[in-house]
Amino acid sequence: MDRVDRLLALIAELRAASPEAVEGGELAGRLGVSERTVRRDLELLEHGGLPVRRRGRGYALPRDPEPAPLGEAASLTGPVRDTLAEAVRTRRVVRLAYTDRAGTRSFRDVEAHGLVIAPYGEYLVGWCRMRDGPRMFRLDRVGAAFLSGRGAEVRGLDEVLAALRVPMPRPPAGPEPRGPAGAARARAWTLDRLGSVRSRLRDAVAGADPAGPGGGAGAAALRAVLGHLAEWTRWQVAAIRAAATGEDPVLDGRPPRLPAGFGREPSYEARERMIQDAMALRSLGELARDLQEVLEAAGRWAAGCDDALWEAELPDPRPFGPPGPPRPLADLLAGWRGPLAHVEWHLDRLTDEPPPAPSGDDEDVWVVDRCPLQA
Repeated sequence: MDRVDRLLALIAELRAASPEAVEGGELAGRLGVSERTVRRDLELLEHGGLPVRRRGRGYALPRDPEPAPLGEAASLTGPVRDTLAEAVRTRRVVRLAYTDRAGTRSFRDVEAHGLVIAPYGEYLVGWCRMRDGPRMFRLDRVGAAFLSGRGAEVRGLDEVLAALRVPMPRPPAGPEPRGPAGAARARAWTLDRLGSVRSRLRDAVAGADPAGPGGGAGAAALRAVLGHLAEWTRWQVAAIRAAATGEDPVLDGRPPRLPAGFGREPSYEARERMIQDAMALRSLGELARDLQEVLEAAGRWAAGCDDALWEAELPDPRPFGPPGPPRPLADLLAGWRGPLAHVEWHLDRLTDEPPPAPSGDDEDVWVVDRCPLQA
């Protein structure tokens, strides 16, 4: 193993034995190195701050102290993250002063279930009692937190995971009957995700509008992304509906006129160029309305389609090649690689990680990098 892996393994061995000591020869045997190498590695770790204690020929780490209980008063005055971590550890209800993306502050009781580190921030995952549903709260938007004396209720794992925007769990295999309760939950989860995506889209367009609150920042990048999203989302939704109903695909919104070779062109890059060229004459508002109409039509269909479709597993239509393994309808629409996650993937990169400046001949086109359609 390389040195970094060896250091990790060495620390793991010491922590597993803590607070007991492990002799240097035994550590060397477990790691497959000499005692001299173990001594050098431990000296390096000590200089880096690892509190190694020597006991005869052995080495030991002190046991990590238990965190002191956090009282209600201290929760108001200490760091917000400490309060949230204590709420998760002790399964408590925490009261938040939370400011959403639009700048609106609310006060709400949340059953704390976990802290999640994501690429663009850290989040509290919990059950919001004000909304009566699972939610994620970005920590840098929590202005203050109060640790109450109330315990969190036991929630189903699928309900909590819905806040993480992960696919609905597959229905269990077997002869058990599947009633409308499962269908109602899957439909409600999907429609909630749809509403959230449409709201994020409205916020992004308002921020890119020169007359809006954002002053027009990122309008060029958003135009290219919306052209991409409107056409591919139109295709994804139509393909999922066709897979569910067995009918021919119906394209919602305002499909552009694409070249005759679009359907025969096997290259993703060539298809994307055709889409961008076809969308180039549309304004930002027209592109946004097109995508919103596609999402609105998807919502109407999802709200009114038969319960049996939510209980079944359907072929996964792919933009290239044969269908993928069957998945539940909620997963196809709102899970990873689905149209909603696709929209959010691009909006995340516009708002949290701006794309690099274009170069060369592509000054009017932002070329997407490994979006879910390519994953």
